[in-house]
Amino acid sequence: MNILLVESSTVSRRRHVEEQLQESSARLRSLIDRAPFGICRSSMSKDRFEAVNPALCQMLGYSEAELLGMSLSKQLYATAPNRDELIELLKRDRKLQAQETFLQRKDGSQIRVRATAFLTPDANGELDRVEAYIEDLTEQSALEQQIRAVQKLEAVGRLAGGVAHDFNNILVVIKLSTEMMLGKITPDSPLSRPLLQVSKAADRAASLTKQMLAFSRRQMMQARVVNINSIVNDTLHMLRRIIGEDIQLVTRLADDLANSKLDPDQLGQVVMNLAVNARDAMPAGGTLQIETANVELDEAYCTAHPPVHTGNYAMLAVTDTGTGIAKADLPHIFDPFFTTKEVGKGTGLGLSIVYGIVKQCGGYIWVYSEAGCGTTFKLYFPATDSVPGQTKQRIGASGCLEGQTILIIDDDDAIRTNVRDCLQHLGYKVLEAANGEAALEICEGNQAQIDLIMTDLIMPGMGGQELARNLADRFPNIRVLVTSGYTQDCAARRDLLQAGRPFLEKPYSVAALAAALEEALFRGSPHRAQPDENETDEVSVSSPPVSV
Repeated sequence: MNILLVESSTVSRRRHVEEQLQESSARLRSLIDRAPFGICRSSMSKDRFEAVNPALCQMLGYSEAELLGMSLSKQLYATAPNRDELIELLKRDRKLQAQETFLQRKDGSQIRVRATAFLTPDANGELDRVEAYIEDLTEQSALEQQIRAVQKLEAVGRLAGGVAHDFNNILVVIKLSTEMMLGKITPDSPLSRPLLQVSKAADRAASLTKQMLAFSRRQMMQARVVNINSIVNDTLHMLRRIIGEDIQLVTRLADDLANSKLDPDQLGQVVMNLAVNARDAMPAGGTLQIETANVELDEAYCTAHPPVHTGNYAMLAVTDTGTGIAKADLPHIFDPFFTTKEVGKGTGLGLSIVYGIVKQCGGYIWVYSEAGCGTTFKLYFPATDSVPGQTKQRIGASGCLEGQTILIIDDDDAIRTNVRDCLQHLGYKVLEAANGEAALEICEGNQAQIDLIMTDLIMPGMGGQELARNLADRFPNIRVLVTSGYTQDCAARRDLLQAGRPFLEKPYSVAALAAALEEALFRGSPHRAQPDENETDEVSVSSPPVSV
């Protein structure tokens, strides 16, 4: 009787243990099946999988049966040498720790993965079984590409900033010298035409520099009343070079187009970016059409296109006959880093920059496209009745300020000499200093005679911003005009503008210099006229939103 009870108890315990083992095995299987990364077991000698989890099947695009039946060396690895190298490492160390490789998916594409594997004995005790954990690095690769794109753009921006600094200083000398010579000769002089050509070439060089800086987002936006037609016409010559001879460029510009308040250089960059996108969408050639028109957006349109407001707008449309945009991609085309181009052929920032510029100008942008049917971008900018080039009336007409004393501070000898000659030509008395410390010493001995200090913003030692603060504390009656051709000082410029200090961007013309000096000498006067809509506003360039 006791023997039967013992045997029954033993059977019960065994059954209980088996049930626990089955339950543990089921839980373990559940963990493997639900794991977010691939888990597999394979045989090196058989070149086959013995077990795979669903995550690995999804990662590679195969069913479980297909994976279990494939040859690993022929169907899984992107290259045979790649697999052989991993096998050698595994045999030597009996493990792989976070080794990166490329695997072949069912659709023929390759994915980058990180594998951690262990070499274990099989049923016969042979070191033949490989147990591995596979991590898909596709998202990480995309993030790394985005970071590289940002770093590349940052490097280009730094390069452009350094070049612009020296280039703009050179252009100041060219512009002022040329214009002073033009002022001393008659229009029928044989020197008049070549000097005008030099002046126009300097203007084009300054425009090119600004376009480079607009792309690298190192330029402050300067909005003024302009006509979009003039901006389009200014970019046509460069557009024809960019799009190539196999693409026909057509323009349909409204003769009576309303004016808008925006940054002409930034809008020129918008046109360039859209044209480049259109060119890439027409590899076999086609037609690029640029159109402008006056439009009135009514309630019905605004309801269908939030957050557009009703009103009158100047419209700019850029249309191509290219491959078009897939419906699934349309919601993402303005996302930073989104691109359908091959790796290395696009940063995914062009349309993002376009969106940011348009929104900063108070405008709206909409895209109409179908795959295989071309694309149209329509940009709407609020219309204004103001006239381009209007200037406000200020106290003190030009010439009434002659005899004022100006102290020039710039570490560039050529600029100091050139600006000195120009100021003397305008009727001012001039003092010079090569740095901020020397300027303060001159102010100590001549503060009663100095009416205005014209200083470069970025200099060795004491810069223009620090100098302006020192002057405000020690010599509050001396006015300050800050100039700069450097592009990495947007925060400093913004601080100066917010503090009410006038700013003149290099390169500048004689007329711009004269106007800035007059403005600076009267800034702070209780009778100073308020700025009107046609004056330039400077705002920092902000990052565009992620999506439309």
